[in-house]
Amino acid sequence: MKRVGPSPLEVFNLAEIPMSSFIAVIERNGEAFKRASPAEYYDCVKKFHDAISRGSDPWSVALTGKDGFSVEVIHDAACIMRQVRGPRSADAFSSALWAAASDAGYRPSILSLARHLVRSGAYGRVPQLRKVEARFKQLVSTARDADALTVEGELQYEQGNYEAAIRALRRALQVGTPDFEWKHSCQLCVGKSLVKTNQHEEARALFESLSGIGFVEADVELGKLLRVSDKDAAERHLFTAASNGRGDMFSLLSEIALEKAADAGDDKASKEESLRWAKEWSKLADPRTEY
Repeated sequence: MKRVGPSPLEVFNLAEIPMSSFIAVIERNGEAFKRASPAEYYDCVKKFHDAISRGSDPWSVALTGKDGFSVEVIHDAACIMRQVRGPRSADAFSSALWAAASDAGYRPSILSLARHLVRSGAYGRVPQLRKVEARFKQLVSTARDADALTVEGELQYEQGNYEAAIRALRRALQVGTPDFEWKHSCQLCVGKSLVKTNQHEEARALFESLSGIGFVEADVELGKLLRVSDKDAAERHLFTAASNGRGDMFSLLSEIALEKAADAGDDKASKEESLRWAKEWSKLADPRTEY
């Protein structure tokens, strides 16, 4: 029978991810990855890859136990892989490594993988990861895990269940410590859910509080929310976001400038100014543009 799709070794291609890629991620993250040396983290990935090379199911590779690695190191290796830029295999490695640590009951890996599935639109669509999703739902069912409730809220939001999202997210804020890991993401998703339920003023206040502490995604949401009612304010927030890693917002800035040009009517100077900005924003939105 003819094989359909790429082989596991094509999906998990370690040749395109040298150890130098690991070192680059570790150096970018300061003190975040210090449980092991770069070589030890890479050895963890290599052991996983070797198991696949011998025919093991990528979603059933055991990396813990005698002569294995701690769940903390496996989790860190997955997080490092998640930040490797370029190779598509990096995403596959990170998911499978999180799954391996999840099989050992490691909460951070369960939550990280569940959140990745939610944000990538893959939640509920990967049969091999049903066990991870079940473990995630067990954490949610306690109604005491703020990070799990945050991911549950994000899942409900992505599924269009906005009232359910608000309930889960507000429960997370109620039971979480003042600085639980995904607190700001939780608050952001509350705001997005409020927008979807036409509670714009409350959403705006929440976004503005997050923007005030430098949470860039809140500026993105403010820009979208204010686009119709206050284009100047929308532009300020979108420019803040675009200048802090969200280069995709330059396209939205260009669209708003074109809208302002259309609204200028007979004011030729304003129209020309807006069209000039639309052109400049469009250039910045194109990564191929050279300066």
